[in-house]
Amino acid sequence: MRPVVVGTAGHIDHGKTALVRRLTGIDTDRLKEEKERGISIDLGFAHQTLPSGRRIAIVDVPGHERFVKNMLAGATGIDLVLLVVAADEGVMPQTREHLAIVNLLNIDRGVVALTKSDLVDPGTLAAVRSDVEELLGPTPLRGSPVVPVSAATGEGIDALVAALDQAVAGVRGREAAGPARLPIDRVFPVEGIGTVVTGTLWNGTVRPGDSLELLPAALPVRVRQAQVHDQTVGEAQAGQRVALAIRGISRDDVRRGDWLTTPGRYRPSRILDVRLGLLVSAPKALGSRSRLRCHLGSSEILGRAVLLERETLAPGEECWAQLRLEGPAVAAAGDRIVIRSYSPASTIAGATVVDPAPSKRARLGSRDRARLETLWSGSVAEKLAALADEAGPAGIAGEGASVRLGTIAESITEAASSAVPAAISVDAGTKLVRLRDGRLLTPPAWSDSLDRVVRAVARYGEENRLRNGIPKGELKSLLGRDLPAPVFDEALELLLGGKRLVLNGDRVALPDAAPRFTPEQERALADLERKLSSRGFQVPEVSELERDIPAAARPGELIRYLADSGRAVKITSQLLYPRALWEDLEGRVRSHFRKSATLTMAAFKETIQVSRKYAVPILEHLDRTGLTRRRGDERVPGPRLSPPQS
Repeated sequence: MRPVVVGTAGHIDHGKTALVRRLTGIDTDRLKEEKERGISIDLGFAHQTLPSGRRIAIVDVPGHERFVKNMLAGATGIDLVLLVVAADEGVMPQTREHLAIVNLLNIDRGVVALTKSDLVDPGTLAAVRSDVEELLGPTPLRGSPVVPVSAATGEGIDALVAALDQAVAGVRGREAAGPARLPIDRVFPVEGIGTVVTGTLWNGTVRPGDSLELLPAALPVRVRQAQVHDQTVGEAQAGQRVALAIRGISRDDVRRGDWLTTPGRYRPSRILDVRLGLLVSAPKALGSRSRLRCHLGSSEILGRAVLLERETLAPGEECWAQLRLEGPAVAAAGDRIVIRSYSPASTIAGATVVDPAPSKRARLGSRDRARLETLWSGSVAEKLAALADEAGPAGIAGEGASVRLGTIAESITEAASSAVPAAISVDAGTKLVRLRDGRLLTPPAWSDSLDRVVRAVARYGEENRLRNGIPKGELKSLLGRDLPAPVFDEALELLLGGKRLVLNGDRVALPDAAPRFTPEQERALADLERKLSSRGFQVPEVSELERDIPAAARPGELIRYLADSGRAVKITSQLLYPRALWEDLEGRVRSHFRKSATLTMAAFKETIQVSRKYAVPILEHLDRTGLTRRRGDERVPGPRLSPPQS
């Protein structure tokens, strides 16, 4: 049996707190001011075990119109409403507003308690019952049991408990799978324990020792202890009222309206795409960009509703809208938001989150409308495809999709199972392409990713005609803004495997790419190689060579080409050896080690007839490439050479 939270609702002084006290033995008025004034100001909490053995948590809300903000902080977490109407007063303004809030939150299970029934005659009681049934008629609570009770005498309490037990049995409860999310409705310090927060756990599970994230501040915390119904537990589940002792932050770091979540799974956003409906009872039409009070979880955030289809919304109508909030919201698709007018504050509308992380927009194009319709009513697979289409070459990961779609990871995995593994060619009928890291792309986005890589290689080749490709790291960095690393890596791997690109060492090139010389460059290259070979091992420096080559032949590119192509070996920025000359040099070193176990600087200079100016950088390069190894002032055979024969 999943946990269930029951919340009271009703007008001030209709006996909500007294009824909860009679049901549970717990006085939910905990503040000194509440006891002095005899009215509830803030949320109160109790719990009870029903005859079926099912334990319920009860959130007692204030009924005064000035404290609707507090009422909303508790109402957003309830599964079943206990609507309280005093028999001696009947339906009152806050009865109607509280009921409107319950309807906006999609709470469709409830029981009505006609309190103070001992104070009225049977005729009055029947009339009030009739009024309540008429009030519930157009709502999802139509047909809910209406039970006359008296908290003072206890009359009807057993019948009320039985009605609650039966109603609770039909509540679906919340899903314990997926990332945890707890809207905080109370914060207080406990000596010897530290900071304690309470709330109704909306999703997931929480255990002592868990690492969580306080949002929107993005502060890491660790759970020290968890309690449910005043009992320490090893695990709190979605749908339970829970108190968590947390470490890592002070009391001043957290307030009502904050959230505790699984780290990295929820992203605070100031923009929400929603389906917004204005209540029939709203006093006037709602204009686009009207300033409003938006209640999500236990938070109240000021913002504006940008109507995407029209300039005004009449009472009873609904449309697509974008909420532009003045503070960050921690939302998931499917969350319900209660909207109140800015001033005077009254409940006028409700909204369902369709996308908790959209792009900013002021109007709907046909593509935007189709996307919202899909996110609103499409299958999980269709919603995934819509998000992947929006993400383009970056794709969308399953974890991010879970929050944006308001569904658990298992549903995402199942819906994504039809996605095909990434390949160079994808069938036209394929809806999604799956990469190794689990991200999903649409076939056009994947094809575009492949083409981006090929185009970047081709463009580099056009701009660097004498190079044998672009270094792989440079290519990855060049495309980093458009292609995440996993997308680039898999795209390049497939392009190389499919021969659309080739790898020359660490350079990526088109298969038919080859150096293209102008006639002037061909003459300059021949002259360059002749000069490099004209002085033995005391080759001319690069700066000298560049001075002798016409600028139009682009001497820097020619020298770089010689090194990249392997026709020359670059020792330093100023020393370049033709391949044949360098192989001759290495051969002389090998020959020396066949006769001697060590090589001195003097012997090396004598062997190749060079000055120290050349000998030092050459030997250092031989050390780097493993032909020699320095030992003190001498060289010995390096890893590339076998030990000298005795």
